Amino acid sequence: MSYTDSTIFAYEGRIVLRLRIKEIAREKGISMNQLSQRAEVSYNIIKAIYRNPYRPTNTETVNRIAHALGVPTTVLLEDVSEEEMVREQRALAAELAVLPRRPGRQSRHPAP
Repeated sequence: MSYTDSTIFAYEGRIVLRLRIKEIAREKGISMNQLSQRAEVSYNIIKAIYRNPYRPTNTETVNRIAHALGVPTTVLLEDVSEEEMVREQRALAAELAVLPRRPGRQSRHPAP
């Protein structure tokens, strides 16, 4: 796997980093849209982090979000076991699978 020093990433092993952005924003009553505007980070990036807190994310982005939330960057980082990550990602995938689609949107994987 190649990466740069400016990227936070999940890796195969015992401990992985999880971004706690969704939890901290909710505690502070800040919506995804408000966070996007305050941090000057694309709404789609915020949404992607909310959906997958293990996604590779640039440290500059994490710093901007921390500043917008009024917390040290380290508060947004959590070490979790690989097993916990797998459990959470499965739960998130199941949650997304049952969400209703907007009318007119086609699935990328049509039923056979």
